[in-house]
Amino acid sequence: MIPAFDPTTGALPPGDHRATLEEIGRRLAFSPRRRWLLKGLRAAVNSFWDAGIEDIYIDGSFCTEKPDPGDIDGYWVEPDQGVYDRLDPYWTDFELLFVTQVRKWKWRMWADLGLEFFIHPAMQARPEVGFPEFFRQDREGQPRGVIQVVKVGRS
Repeated sequence: MIPAFDPTTGALPPGDHRATLEEIGRRLAFSPRRRWLLKGLRAAVNSFWDAGIEDIYIDGSFCTEKPDPGDIDGYWVEPDQGVYDRLDPYWTDFELLFVTQVRKWKWRMWADLGLEFFIHPAMQARPEVGFPEFFRQDREGQPRGVIQVVKVGRS
């Protein structure tokens, strides 16, 4: 269940909040931009599930009350060595593209779908910080919540 946004920060309260794609859509797809981002999230999550990836987390401005978030940030946890054989290389293509409309270098998944999914533990946010810790705090280091995307019927 996705709780109410913190009235002070506009973000989720600290903690891991489990939700299905359907729950995420009902709760967070409240603007045209958010509905477009949700389509990309569905494509990513379904590809991850098809490859056997179960632990998927999202956060960032999509998990706030901001009407038009820039993207959806998240990470998935490597389940085993064979996952890359089962996963479409699109989701692990971290070649940077110059996106002229935002004048920044971004990954293809961001340019196409507005997503930035990182891989834990293969990637680090910073040398001393992994993605689980990084995503559970804001830019000032204050705790914030994340959403764990779960399949229907999983507890």
